[in-house]
Amino acid sequence: MALSQSDAQGLVRDGLLPELESRKPRLDMIDRWSRWEHDRPHMPAHATPEYTQLTNHAFTPWLGLVTSSIAQTLYVDGYRRENDTENMAAWRWWQQNHMDTKQHGIHRAALNYGYSFGVGMPGIDPDGNSVPVLRGVSPRRMVCEWEDEAADEWPLHALETMPVKRGGVEMWRVWLYDDEFRHEMYIDQSEGFRVEYIGVVRHGLGLCPVVRYTNMLDLEGRSPGEVEPNIPIAARINQTSFDRLVVQRFASWIVRTIAGMAQPSTEEAANLKKLQLKVEDLLVAEDPDTKFGSLPATPLEPFIKAKDSDIRDLAAVTQTPPHYLLGQMANLSAEALTAAETGRNLKAGERKSSFGESHESLLRLSARIAGDDAGWRDMSGQVQWRDVESRSLAQSADALGKLAQQLSVPVELLWEKIPGWNQTDVERAKTMVENGDGIQALLDAMSQAQASVSAPGPDESAEAL
Repeated sequence: MALSQSDAQGLVRDGLLPELESRKPRLDMIDRWSRWEHDRPHMPAHATPEYTQLTNHAFTPWLGLVTSSIAQTLYVDGYRRENDTENMAAWRWWQQNHMDTKQHGIHRAALNYGYSFGVGMPGIDPDGNSVPVLRGVSPRRMVCEWEDEAADEWPLHALETMPVKRGGVEMWRVWLYDDEFRHEMYIDQSEGFRVEYIGVVRHGLGLCPVVRYTNMLDLEGRSPGEVEPNIPIAARINQTSFDRLVVQRFASWIVRTIAGMAQPSTEEAANLKKLQLKVEDLLVAEDPDTKFGSLPATPLEPFIKAKDSDIRDLAAVTQTPPHYLLGQMANLSAEALTAAETGRNLKAGERKSSFGESHESLLRLSARIAGDDAGWRDMSGQVQWRDVESRSLAQSADALGKLAQQLSVPVELLWEKIPGWNQTDVERAKTMVENGDGIQALLDAMSQAQASVSAPGPDESAEAL
């Protein structure tokens, strides 16, 4: 229900803002590990600057790579009813709001933190027309209140924050969304959440215009991300890398020893130079008790094997293809490569199901904002995910040709499965065929699309096991 000014101020000051602040340390930790600002490996007490420098070299953004391996498979390319070949009317608002680009930030935030948000509000375009305005919001800046966090499509209320400076004082600029209004306020951080009410905008949608995207939502409303559960493994990898760097820097050299030689006098020691041996030099001592020897270097191979073992643990737990993380391939057949990527593809399919429902809610919300009541009520629309798997044109043509000939699948439906083709390419192909431009022109378009496809997934060009 719509909130009065005093109720809105109280909900922000006593409820939603303290909740968001209580989540901040955990979300900030996830943010650091999802990028490259990890917690430092353990160092000896009274570490020298040289040790500190080695810790800076021991970081590798493994968890960012885990997130990227999934995020790069997620690209919404259309919004249609089942069996339709044309996008629904709400798709124009997706395009007008540049969601082709914005969707990646929404996906990555949901993968990193476990959830993220999309917001839709009425706005005005440059021509003065009323249009939906869609955007994504990080969970570090937004918190929602739910009646049933596990089951509800729309929250009761949502708070969005932005840190600002006003008159030289650090404050929050906040927006509180309810089912009728967006309340705007400033909150002084130095005075115990003192709230200054600025104004209100009526959206009149009858619901809180915020959509939640979840990574793995369970029946208790929990949704862990890809980063937090795997921080211990990533920390092990960084610690092993640091230990190996320490050994490489300080203990990977053979130490030569001489025992039984008389201690030089003070005057002799002052003139003594470090012994520099050439290949043909011999060491000779007058005292028969003198013994020459050496202390072996600490081997690096155990550290390298330990690191590889930890990386394989990370690959198994996160369902990331091992060759993405190890950067190693050894003449894998197409079948072996497909098997190696099966876990990641299954995981990506689950994320497409979850994120797809949220995208559909956001598109329906945009239709409601635009006054398209039929589009708002139509629950049959499905977002279309672009096929980004790396396949050769020959393989695809052979498979699609068999589907058309042996199963009598209409070729127009198969055009969407051609590697590198998006909905614009499909529409162009239909127009070319309808206008009698010929099959050769269509084949030329297919070849151009294939040439522009970049292999998905990190580091697929490296050599591997």
